[in-house]
Amino acid sequence: MIEVVSGRISDIDWNRVWLESPEHIEVIHELDSLLEVAMRNEVNYDDGHEYVAPMNEQIRVVLSRMNLALYRNNAYINKKILLHVGLGLFYGFSYWKIGDAVSVISQLQPQFIKRRIIYDDREKKARIYSWKALVTGLIVSELLYLVICGVLYFVCWYYTVGFSTASETAGATFFVALVYEMHYTGVGQFIAAHSPNAMFASLANPLRVGAIVSLYGILVPYDQIVVFWRHWMYYLSPTTYLIRSVLTFTILDTDVTCKKEELAVFDPPPSSTCQEYLDPYLDEHGANLINPGASSGCQACPCTKGSHYLRTINLNDYYYGWAGVGTVVLFVCSSYGLVHLLMKLQSSRKRE
Repeated sequence: MIEVVSGRISDIDWNRVWLESPEHIEVIHELDSLLEVAMRNEVNYDDGHEYVAPMNEQIRVVLSRMNLALYRNNAYINKKILLHVGLGLFYGFSYWKIGDAVSVISQLQPQFIKRRIIYDDREKKARIYSWKALVTGLIVSELLYLVICGVLYFVCWYYTVGFSTASETAGATFFVALVYEMHYTGVGQFIAAHSPNAMFASLANPLRVGAIVSLYGILVPYDQIVVFWRHWMYYLSPTTYLIRSVLTFTILDTDVTCKKEELAVFDPPPSSTCQEYLDPYLDEHGANLINPGASSGCQACPCTKGSHYLRTINLNDYYYGWAGVGTVVLFVCSSYGLVHLLMKLQSSRKRE
């Protein structure tokens, strides 16, 4: 450097000049004294903690980080909200004011997997925070948006269909909507937790959706489900209990008035009236006979209250609704518990 600055080549050995200078001797003495002090005060202290910060501090920091990441991800939030509003309006207007007659997972998983990969490749190796803080942050950061989406979906669907506006009925059904939001999020994160990538998760989703659609007793009635699936898979589907809850809360005490085209029309046996012929059925099933004194052209409505229909699917009282909600809450807790378990197993396997 001196030669470049001075512009000429010197014969002086600058390294030797430095080694023989008094400044070099002073620096050596200072370094020796610092080393002596360090060796004398050396303390081997191990608190036994794998990470520097305690778990509550890790969770606080990671949760703040996940909240900020979600807030900045406008595409994910907008699609999530539009999906709930769109589906709520679609279902609501499909059954607009239906009256009293008889008649966001695929988006969630890539976010989860992407943050899990970042943790595996960077934070975990640097021991910045634990996998427990990661999973807790991923789950809790979604809750605010779940509530917002649940409110939007409920308002768009419930009131357009024309269900009861009584606070007890509407409040119970709204709670079911919130539980459903947590259910599908928990299951989506459970699938993502053991999926190596987003493509695998997207392939696993149809298997779960297909099982739910086929085995919760709506599209395929319970009596028509294959015996092998009927006695266990039907009861393992959370959607079974969600549907039970919604039906119980919304139609249990509803009065049913059949439209003309919904009436069952038939002729009784000779020498008997409609009332005489249908008496046993009316007592057992609660059907409504429109013209009891007629001897031909009997007109009957299959039921007079929603509870008459619910009895045919084994929903005999109001508490069945809350029992269904409680069962789904257990499913939700199990889903989030499995997310923690799978992340723990995956973290342990990669460490080995």
